[in-house]
Order: sequence, then structure tokens, then C-alpha cells
Amino acid sequence: MTNKKLSDLVVEVSQKISEIYNHPEYQEIDSKGYESDATLGDAYQAMVDLNAQIVKKEQE
Repeated sequence: MTNKKLSDLVVEVSQKISEIYNHPEYQEIDSKGYESDATLGDAYQAMVDLNAQIVKKEQE
């Protein structure tokens, strides 16, 4: 179990998703027609949505 705040973990995951997306190996795989039911964009959007909920909760 981690002692990090959830918001910090969400930021870390978002950064990792960006690193993967920009990685040359991923770009090569993607350019060859990589398909998945869930894309990196979906994963990133999930982190954006989760972060919005975290912020909302903190403002309550």
C-alpha cells in the first residue's frame, strides 16, 4: 500500500501515459495499425476525470 495521496498518483500515471504515447516504440506500433478497445487517450481521460472528482471532493 502506498502512502502517496491519490491526486499525486493520478498525476504520475498521467505523466507515464504521456511518456508511453511519445515513446518511439509506441509510435512505431501505433503507426502499424495498433488497435485496442481502450486507447491511451481513454486511459489519460480516465485520469483527467478522476482528478476532477478528487478536486471536487477536496472543495466540499
